[in-house]
Amino acid sequence: MKENPQSATANHVLGLSLLRLDKYDQSVPYLEKAKELDPNLKGIHLDLGTAYLKLEQYSLALPEFKEAVRQEPDSGLANYDLGYTQYKLENYEQAITSLDKASKLDPDLAVPAHFFAGISRYRLKNYEEAKNDFQLVGQFGAGTDTAGAALEYLDIIANLTKRYYGAASTGIQYDTNVALQPNGIPIVSDKSAWREVFFANLGFNPYLTKDTVLGGSYSGYLSFNNGLEEFNVQDHLINLYGRRKTSVGKIPVSLFLDYFYDITFLGGSPADNLFSQSHSVSPKVIFEWTTNTSTELSYNLRYYDFKNFPERDAYNNNWTVAQLFSLYDGRILFRPGFNFALNSAKDIEGTRNFDYTAPQFFLEAIAYMPFDITTFITTNYFRQDYYNDPFDRVDNQIGVLVVVSKQLYKIFSIDFGYQHISNFSDSTFPGPEPFQYNQDVFSVTFNARF
Repeated sequence: MKENPQSATANHVLGLSLLRLDKYDQSVPYLEKAKELDPNLKGIHLDLGTAYLKLEQYSLALPEFKEAVRQEPDSGLANYDLGYTQYKLENYEQAITSLDKASKLDPDLAVPAHFFAGISRYRLKNYEEAKNDFQLVGQFGAGTDTAGAALEYLDIIANLTKRYYGAASTGIQYDTNVALQPNGIPIVSDKSAWREVFFANLGFNPYLTKDTVLGGSYSGYLSFNNGLEEFNVQDHLINLYGRRKTSVGKIPVSLFLDYFYDITFLGGSPADNLFSQSHSVSPKVIFEWTTNTSTELSYNLRYYDFKNFPERDAYNNNWTVAQLFSLYDGRILFRPGFNFALNSAKDIEGTRNFDYTAPQFFLEAIAYMPFDITTFITTNYFRQDYYNDPFDRVDNQIGVLVVVSKQLYKIFSIDFGYQHISNFSDSTFPGPEPFQYNQDVFSVTFNARF
């Protein structure tokens, strides 16, 4: 470069060296200079496009890869880079054409090419063709992270196209503080217990297209505490739902409407004392701004009916705003959000009032990891202010939940879970505080999904 700064080859080689050293921003000026000096220099458009691609400047990378393909139409790498850039720019139909060509030209690029072609077809709701792509990735890329992600997409597609579906779980939990009391004012048992848990879910979608789903499901939960039968729980949930995918302009929009009926029994073995019933309606809308970001707005109205605690009967309103971020091609998901609850309870003479407001902040994260392992983490904080309570009760609660799931074989998996709750209750009620507690729950469950 010192001897001949106008040498296209010298600028190209220096720019390529910086590119190989991951100094992408430093490589661009030399590669641009080389292209300016000799637009027909072999490989210059592919290398310059790669630098822009690494800098996530996709609109600048696109014309370089197009020119690279024009000059070398049989280059598998040039077609793959063009297709991947088109995918990142959400030009899915063009991406599919380029990636399909790349997979035929270069067998070494077949796995990633089919993977991103599959995601592109999935985004266009061509589920059957996407399924073929992901199956090829799982077959030829077995044991890789890409194959694991492809299997996750296959599961999603299977769920989207199923008329009948279900799941069942069974396992054990150890609870350091059973925080549920069917009788009396205290809700904290101050007792630890092992318990067996059972869960089942069955659903049916009588109307199912790629854009619209109408269906319903039933979920049942049972817990059997070892030696603490009065804390056993039996819960039944019926869900009727509608789903609709559409668009507002060029923005994909998903609409949801759910109705829930929930009935809970406590005590005994099996639990047979009616504790509460509730009806709820929940509309939700999700705006998908890009392939990596979407915004969720939802509202839930629930009416609680408690058998032995009429003062807790209430209309509960919940407003939620959440943002979803998808990273590393969907392998990591973050969902931070804010929820505000307003509980309007009955006024029963001679009892405490259960009106409250509760702003809540939460953060959820999912990571799809090697070896068919999925990790889910959620943490939240809320401040529940019982503003009509004669003792000025205020709860400040922090919660953390971690679940690590390992797929065992096709429909079977095992989950290891841990949950911690700290409830810092404060009131003028004569001590000790009846609602202040810490709780840790450890669990192992075996699951089947079909």
